[in-house]
Amino acid sequence: MTDGVRPVTGRGERPQAAPVPSAALVALHRPGAGGLRVLLGRRSRRARFLGGWWAFPGGVLEEVDGAAEDRAALARCAAREFHEETGLRIDPEGLAFAGSRTTPPFVRRRFATAFFVALLSGDAPPEPTPETDELEELAWLAPGEALAAWRSGRLPVAPPVLPMLRALAAVAPEAAPPDIAARLEDVNRREQECPRIEVAPGVWLVPLATETLPPATHTNAALVGGRRFVVVDPGSRDAAELEHLLCLVERRVAEGGEVHAVVLTHHHGDHVGGAAAAAARLAVPVLAHPRTVDLLRDEALRGVARGALDDGARLDLDGETLRVVHTPGHAPGHVALVAERARVAIVGDLVSGVSSIVIPPDTGDMGAFLDSLARVAREPVGLVLPGHGPPLAPEALETAREHRLARERAVLDALGAEPRPLEEIARAAYRGERVHERFAAVQTLAHLRHLAARGRARERDGGWQLAG
Repeated sequence: MTDGVRPVTGRGERPQAAPVPSAALVALHRPGAGGLRVLLGRRSRRARFLGGWWAFPGGVLEEVDGAAEDRAALARCAAREFHEETGLRIDPEGLAFAGSRTTPPFVRRRFATAFFVALLSGDAPPEPTPETDELEELAWLAPGEALAAWRSGRLPVAPPVLPMLRALAAVAPEAAPPDIAARLEDVNRREQECPRIEVAPGVWLVPLATETLPPATHTNAALVGGRRFVVVDPGSRDAAELEHLLCLVERRVAEGGEVHAVVLTHHHGDHVGGAAAAAARLAVPVLAHPRTVDLLRDEALRGVARGALDDGARLDLDGETLRVVHTPGHAPGHVALVAERARVAIVGDLVSGVSSIVIPPDTGDMGAFLDSLARVAREPVGLVLPGHGPPLAPEALETAREHRLARERAVLDALGAEPRPLEEIARAAYRGERVHERFAAVQTLAHLRHLAARGRARERDGGWQLAG
């Protein structure tokens, strides 16, 4: 988000709120020779996290269920939530434990979710009905059918669900629930250690603890491509974080992939901190926009970086094409990367999932930033990956732009015929909001410079006033 303001203490050591205990149910039905079917629910598109994605029904542990340390309490939670969300009743005594996963650290409210398996009887699967606003629809699907729909882009599946669907697709039709649960438990154990957070086919997200501004604590690196792939924004200088990233790289290579390059969206430290080390370990070049190369501070990184990512450049990754869109504003050489086949835009600090993006007074440009938001909002993508926070719907770009334009109107309304100090204008523009004074002043200054460039404001006698 910026050049960095605080040290990294190592993987797993950053102060974060404890994950909230929760449980989910992998409900299966065996229709006979046709194999297993699994019940998936589509999360409400109004949800702040993974809205519109498909997952297993579940929810947060409540006092009525018991203590989080008690697996039986988590089973009761899974059964209760399943009934509340689908209208179907399951006996918690018969559930088989299938492992647990913790939400990745790109969101502030994380969940430690225990999964359980239940096999529902009957010639036909029981008809579920969404009973809460949390789910929009429910569907019984064969695991292979769900995976095919995901690969085609028709079924956005929450990343923790994907490896379980892959395991279920390989399960023998006659397998008993305890055996199925044991297989899923093994899958979840391995995924917890080196999680493949695949948000779209060929697009893996890797949150890394970085020297960034709060409330963010992590920067999203990404592995993107087809048979060849690139490593985008390895921003952490911490050795443990680098090893975590390389664990995912090695996993992808083991599946037949080949590392093509390290790619940078812009020059800020929380996006480039580990780039030189990653490139050296992987023996690949570093690619960036020419202006980004000019602004890099690390001499070792400057020595290996190539200014190959001009606007419109394309990287052929053997099954995926990355197209470069120059998006200045937050930084002069900032770029977004459009994965054309996956229909995903990797946007760096063009938008954030946890806070507002800073427009630095030295190298930033509010007018260019607004234009960049509008440009990427016109791209034909179905998913946006920010540098900080969870994946976002494409509408987040236009929402961010509208928010900035509303702020600019508030700044303009705070101006008068006589000059006012910057701090006064900032307090008026951010009235009633809990915003750090320095942040408010910096962003107000960015808006004032944009207004001045359009002839609507001017600086005089140490303050700002309406032009004309």
